Amino acid sequence: MNESTDSSMGSGARGRAANLKQRLKEDSKQKVESGKRAAADQIAEIADAIDLAGSQLDQSQPTLANYASRLADGISGLATRLREDSIEDIYREVRQLATRHPGMFLLGSAALGMAIARFMKASAEPETGDFERAGTNLGASGSDTGEDWAEEPPIEGVEITSTTFYSESPGSSAPGGSSTKGV
Repeated sequence: MNESTDSSMGSGARGRAANLKQRLKEDSKQKVESGKRAAADQIAEIADAIDLAGSQLDQSQPTLANYASRLADGISGLATRLREDSIEDIYREVRQLATRHPGMFLLGSAALGMAIARFMKASAEPETGDFERAGTNLGASGSDTGEDWAEEPPIEGVEITSTTFYSESPGSSAPGGSSTKGV
């Protein structure tokens, strides 16, 4: 190969790489914008719920209703700004806020992080292992019918059946005709 062929292959590869980079940048921007719109919609729903709760409290607790209304207005404004402003504008404003009020920014970031963590924890489905870690072992098969633990008595020498009743005095007759001897 000669030098001109190497040069044209290199410029072609650079062109394809630049094209790919531009396409990836546009795709990621579109995904961020769609996520921003979805977040704005959810925030608007939260604002509507707070406003509804405030209107229900209007007669019984007007001060609390006023706070709820103001909070709903602020949250609704945030949703509107998310919908209408570009990511670059939002980033620039957040950066300016962090520069002007670093303490408030850190406190707000921590509160936002905790709120997001609580939301994610609440919306996550529990795994089977979560019950065992919490001390509620449902047995080897994971069923809660009691079949697994009924095969082996939990206390040596005591057999538990569905008609066994417990009473304070051993040997007394329990309702249903069963005896509690040995319990």
